[in-house]
Amino acid sequence: GDRESGVAAELIRPIIREFVEMPPEPPRPPPAVTQPGFWRSFATRAKAALAMMVCFLCILWAGHFYVWLLILMLQVLSFRELLNVRYQDYKKDTEKAMPLFRTLQWGWFYAAQFYVYADFVHEFALQNHTQHKLTQPFSRYWEAISFFLYCVVFTLSVYTLRVDAVRYQVGQLSWTIVTLCIVVGQMKFVAHNIFEGLFWFFFPVWLVVHNDCWAYAWGALLGRRFITQPFFSLSPKKTWEGFVGALVSTIVVAFYTAPLFARSRWLSCPATSLTLRFHEPLACEPAAVFRTRSEMKLGFVTLRDVSPIQLHAVVFGLFASVVAPFGGFLASAIKRAYEVKDFDSLIPGHGGVTDRVDCEFIMALFVYVYHKTFIAEPEGWRALAAAAARLPEGDRRLLAGAIC
Repeated sequence: GDRESGVAAELIRPIIREFVEMPPEPPRPPPAVTQPGFWRSFATRAKAALAMMVCFLCILWAGHFYVWLLILMLQVLSFRELLNVRYQDYKKDTEKAMPLFRTLQWGWFYAAQFYVYADFVHEFALQNHTQHKLTQPFSRYWEAISFFLYCVVFTLSVYTLRVDAVRYQVGQLSWTIVTLCIVVGQMKFVAHNIFEGLFWFFFPVWLVVHNDCWAYAWGALLGRRFITQPFFSLSPKKTWEGFVGALVSTIVVAFYTAPLFARSRWLSCPATSLTLRFHEPLACEPAAVFRTRSEMKLGFVTLRDVSPIQLHAVVFGLFASVVAPFGGFLASAIKRAYEVKDFDSLIPGHGGVTDRVDCEFIMALFVYVYHKTFIAEPEGWRALAAAAARLPEGDRRLLAGAIC
């Protein structure tokens, strides 16, 4: 019996020792708002954010075409910043000097941009017969032009490969293609969102900005007060409290602000022309998704005085809070990999353009896919309506009478 007791004691003793001698839990860090320099940094960020908001609203007021130009400019700046992350290493090593190195990177970008937006202009011309005569020659040859540009850039990229630097060149080519997927691929349908109605561009941007602000606010107030583990290891400032708080706050904001923006004809009406005129007047009947219903059944729940856009807005808010932030996490991973704090210093307190729009890329793609799948009219009806619009007025009346 004594022998068995001794064996048991030997087995239990390490467990007791580990429990008794376990180091005390480290003190939880104080809230970020109490740390030195927080409010000075906050003031810098707030001033820059206010200036960006004013400029953005002015461009939004100007019209669809000017919002499109804004997107083009932001894509150029973001592509430049992402290229510069690796270009710094290239400049440090003179032995890597290669012909047309920078030119080919931008050649890939402009060839991809031409294809993406030429496709949009072609589709827009088919849907809006008033623009069809102006773009008819372009609509016939845009695919051939796009393929020609691709062949030129592709051929030069292969022809300029050097034996002593081919490994580095292929790595740079791969990075250029990845950057194109981020900046151009994910934004392929952003022009469709803009001209379908500024609501489908402005509202997702509104939600992503809100989510970012709420994550910053909740993280500063409650960060690591409940969960000390960072939300994302490559971005230690991201906290679980900020993520969860921003999720709830963004969904609430989405549900209650969607109908407010939907009341604006300027935001809800689609554009029917590509015009340089400022604030071209728009007139349309509100789409069914924007109309308030006295009663709406959702499974076993009955909602009163709500519009369908509010329910869709909840999905938008959920995506903006759960998936879109990972665009920012990818940007954080890239910066950490190349040991840079920000992509640029263009915006005081914020960094570069990519630091601000990293979450917007995938959000824009989601909105297009979701709108086309669950909200927009079927393509067949859209094509029929576009064809009917080209008929003379008398024929349109006969067609309408036959259908009705």
